[in-house]
Amino acid sequence: MEITFQLLQQQNPWWFREEIILDDEKIADYEGQTYQYIPSILSELPENTDAILTLRGPRQIGKSTSMKLLIRKLLLELKIPKKHVFYFSLDRIEDYNQLYELIDCYLRNVRPGKPQRLYIFLDEISFVREWQRGVKALADEGKLKNVTLLLTGSNLIDIRGGAERMPGRRGKLSKVDFEQLPMTFAEFIHLTEPTIELADIDTLTYHKDLLLDRFEKYLITGGFPLSINLFFTRGHISSYVYQLYMSWIEGDVGRAGKLERNLYQIMSRVLAHISTGISWYGLSREAGIASHATVQEYIEILERMYVLRSVPFIDLSSKLPMYRKNRKLYFQDPLVFHCFSGKNSGIGDNFFTECQRFLNDPLGKSKLVESVVGMHIFRYYQNCFYWHGQKEIDFIAKKGNKLYFFEVKYQEKVSAAEFQWFKKIRPKRGQLTVVTKQDSEEYQSINLVPVPIFLIQIGQITQTAT
Repeated sequence: MEITFQLLQQQNPWWFREEIILDDEKIADYEGQTYQYIPSILSELPENTDAILTLRGPRQIGKSTSMKLLIRKLLLELKIPKKHVFYFSLDRIEDYNQLYELIDCYLRNVRPGKPQRLYIFLDEISFVREWQRGVKALADEGKLKNVTLLLTGSNLIDIRGGAERMPGRRGKLSKVDFEQLPMTFAEFIHLTEPTIELADIDTLTYHKDLLLDRFEKYLITGGFPLSINLFFTRGHISSYVYQLYMSWIEGDVGRAGKLERNLYQIMSRVLAHISTGISWYGLSREAGIASHATVQEYIEILERMYVLRSVPFIDLSSKLPMYRKNRKLYFQDPLVFHCFSGKNSGIGDNFFTECQRFLNDPLGKSKLVESVVGMHIFRYYQNCFYWHGQKEIDFIAKKGNKLYFFEVKYQEKVSAAEFQWFKKIRPKRGQLTVVTKQDSEEYQSINLVPVPIFLIQIGQITQTAT
């Protein structure tokens, strides 16, 4: 593809008149939503600093929309000169040479005289082979002086790995890597029930029935803005939404050189083993895949794509993970879970009906709840493990040298007396938080917390560490 200034103009119509940004398709779709989620990047982006920044997250989460909202803010609120804001979608840029040429073409045409701050937004950088080489060359030549550069991508390893190959060139900020992930339950409540004060435990307790109802809906929609808006405005989620996410996953797996057939064989066994530990060898045998190393590769790709999360076993004595033991696999968001669950059930295109059927099964629902709780623990603590002996502890988080223990019991009635076995495992200062459907109780080292309140106040819930 020939790189010309006219090509750049096609993706930057606001160069003719700033207000044209309001006609952008992403902006129009966002303004048409009943529930408008405001990504944190809108307030966190440094505006007057030389930096090479990344924004990572799954596809269809709204990273491109976030870029366009940032551009609108720069043009219409901060009154940045229109040609000082450059956006380009990189799905047709093949390698680092073309990327270099693209950015250099922009710089030569808009900054021939005295340098002024420019804002460059490059969407889906992971499509570009060895993209970091092009960016690094520009930085080494001094061409990114007075430039704030934001790169988005959907592959965690590609983006992080490429960025790590540019030490000393990304700016002097404490934070240069950002993530846009599916909404947590707290963000979901803030969006759909904005009048509820999330920091007040008394308010949460007063609204516990409403919060439980909303949690049941969160199990349907997950944290994706598109599915949330469709469900709350139409009462269902269209099949095209599930198919959209499946197409994204299938496409990225294919680009990684993997087979769609193997993907679904492996994921059928992942679905069967949610909440139970299994080895790579066990997965490969059950899925009919010849090599356990092949299964591990597929799972690692899906982790990079924010589809799955692997939870390893932890040794309580050493407080270290043991990666050779069985591990648990969980979905990072309920909506993506329903995509694979529906596909695995062979229901054709009626994913929403299958989702409702699944959630009417108490056992299946409890496993999905466990997945949601585990991913919230991971996002707060940045790690998550499990332990299994005569009894099992669903999740253990580690902060410094301290361990925090969690059990999930999503059923109608739970009592602290059921968990006295925990004191035999950690008899001293250890405390077990039991995440329940609706029961609250605190007895010695056992603390029962309803799941909606736990997810909202995970950072405020007091736990004694070992």
